[in-house]
Amino acid sequence: MTDPGLHHLAFLHLTALPAWLSKSREERDELVEREVAPVLAAHPAVRVRWVDVEAFSAESSDVLVAETDDLREWNRLVEALRDTSLFATPLFRLDRVLVGIEEGFRDHTRPEG
Repeated sequence: MTDPGLHHLAFLHLTALPAWLSKSREERDELVEREVAPVLAAHPAVRVRWVDVEAFSAESSDVLVAETDDLREWNRLVEALRDTSLFATPLFRLDRVLVGIEEGFRDHTRPEG
């Protein structure tokens, strides 16, 4: 599903659950280093950023922002994250997923091929 003409962005709205919040900051850092960092490293075609929004929103506490040209790699990354304790325990609740195409409105005017 790689299309160099289409750059996809995904926004996962997440809420930290009490199981996460009750951990010390050191425990959180260790968990991320042990479970999440290897997953992200295994999918270099997807650039991921974490954004804290809890001071500005009552809907979610965090937003994972991902960028990729390869939706297959995005799917594989999400499936791998689901196997971590972030979602398996769960430590976070997935509130919303928004996926879009950067400047997608321009795609209909591009020549095929």
